[in-house]
Amino acid sequence: MSGRTVELRTTLAYAQGAYSVGIKLGSQQRLANLLLDTGSSSLVVLPHAYDPDADAAHGPTSLAQTISYGQGSWAGPVLHSQVTLGDGQHERVIGATPLALVETAAQNFRNADGLFGLAYRGLDSAYDFQQYLTSRGTQPASTWPWPFDGDLQAFHALARQQPRVSVTPCFTALEEEGVLANVYAMVIRRALVHVLRERATATQLLADPLNSGMLVLGGGEQCQSLYHGALQSIRIVHDLYYNARLIAVQVGAGARIIAPALAEKDVARAGSNAIFDTGSSFVILQQQIYDAVIAAFREHDPALPALIERFQQAFRNEEGLPNSQIEHRAWPELHFILESSSGGEAILRCDPEDYWPHNALKAGQSVFLLMSQLPNWPDQSILGLPLLAGRYCVFDRRIHGLGALKVARARA
Repeated sequence: MSGRTVELRTTLAYAQGAYSVGIKLGSQQRLANLLLDTGSSSLVVLPHAYDPDADAAHGPTSLAQTISYGQGSWAGPVLHSQVTLGDGQHERVIGATPLALVETAAQNFRNADGLFGLAYRGLDSAYDFQQYLTSRGTQPASTWPWPFDGDLQAFHALARQQPRVSVTPCFTALEEEGVLANVYAMVIRRALVHVLRERATATQLLADPLNSGMLVLGGGEQCQSLYHGALQSIRIVHDLYYNARLIAVQVGAGARIIAPALAEKDVARAGSNAIFDTGSSFVILQQQIYDAVIAAFREHDPALPALIERFQQAFRNEEGLPNSQIEHRAWPELHFILESSSGGEAILRCDPEDYWPHNALKAGQSVFLLMSQLPNWPDQSILGLPLLAGRYCVFDRRIHGLGALKVARARA
């Protein structure tokens, strides 16, 4: 196996609420900026960024994917093509990589060109339409060109009637073919794009160092120039997502808020009571935890919940609150206590600057990045970018068992 790593610059400038990385697709090596998501496993690209007809390396299949996230969904054909990562001596090329081309969508990647899922194999599945297409006279039985209409809900229903098969995620294929070690790391600065000027251009956002990060494929602890201090190791308890066990949340110096265990009926679909998700701009707290955190804010300062309510009203119109209304020193730190790889506790601190970032999405505005449990979601907290902000995060899948998330402070 190659011991070399691929280091790729990442940015908040495109997806704005998640990091994206530039990946070259097909024989033409056309650059696509793909959102990095540890909460999914698919390689997904929007039509404006990839044209199979112009790609001599593309191969159609009888497969299609339809995937729903917390706040969006999409459907499209699965094709095989060449994927190129990195440049020059650091370049890695892998052929016949499955990728999904979005044909029917109700999603918001903002200005990103698609999604690069970095979770495990279990989340990357597709539906095989070979028998269905053959029975309707489609020869060859291929999902490209897309033979379905644009009704996403109807396609969801049709897909569930077809055989379900596994698809090999891009990063898993890189590891299985010996191209890279089964570990990757990310430098994460903040959760939302930093905007200093009204109507800032993409060039200005790209130039802002607070919007810049790093993805290290095949590397982790050895990249010591990217972090300082000791790495804390958090146990991954299930490989459905990057599942962890959240023990408790503490607001300031207050009492611990114990995290409820995941109900037995939800274990098969959710895995554990918490997941780490770089595709989430928010820390989404299980309802009891969220309510207790808001109560602790009120105890810390009775004025704080009113500011949260004011923000939530403004955010319905995609507005934040003026920076001047959010004084970080008035807000307490949050402490997330998780099961460590040794069976003890690992504690991650989330500062007010990270869950109430200034100049977030719009110049002069602050956004509150704690959210209550999503409708119809199991009793699970989604630990998104605010908790990982300012950190170097190693997703190490080589460790016996299911792996670990190792975190340290990122170097400036």
